[in-house]
Amino acid sequence: MTMKKLALVVAAALSFSAAADWSVNSAQSSLNFVSVKNDVVAETHSFKDLTGSLTEAGDFAVAIPAMSIDTMIPIRNERILEHVLTAKQYASINAKGKVDSKVLAGLKTGDSVVVDQALDLTLLTKTQSLTAKVKVTKVSDSQLVVTTVAPIMLDVNKFELNAGVEKLRELAGVKSISPMVPTTFSLVLVK
Repeated sequence: MTMKKLALVVAAALSFSAAADWSVNSAQSSLNFVSVKNDVVAETHSFKDLTGSLTEAGDFAVAIPAMSIDTMIPIRNERILEHVLTAKQYASINAKGKVDSKVLAGLKTGDSVVVDQALDLTLLTKTQSLTAKVKVTKVSDSQLVVTTVAPIMLDVNKFELNAGVEKLRELAGVKSISPMVPTTFSLVLVK
């Protein structure tokens, strides 16, 4: 292969890599939420599996399989899946939105930027428009990390999950479960 052909192949590969979409690395990413029962007992829970992508144009979508919930108590997992998330009918929780592509294009390796990111979150049949304060860090040309700077305060009533939460409260035999759910995430995106 001549040097000219080799240079063209390398240039084409590099331009393809630069234009490639980003994918969520599920093994390195996390989504955590806190439940508060009886006004004073707070417990952290998580979803163990996240998938998603971010295009060079800035469109993003993240899917959280409901079955990947982990509250550290198997019977509680089952009850949340059945009564709150109705996971047999609604297999995933979905978030989507658009990042300002200029923000992404302007990041150099090692740079971080904090932005107020609009997103639409769909739980069961309800979608809420939310804003998350996130920090975007370009770790390398092939890795971004997007992390919440402050928790996103989700109100289960706005997603019409209150009947399921009430059933969960009843089954658990507790006085109350707060409808406000602080939620955080750390997403590692790779090319």
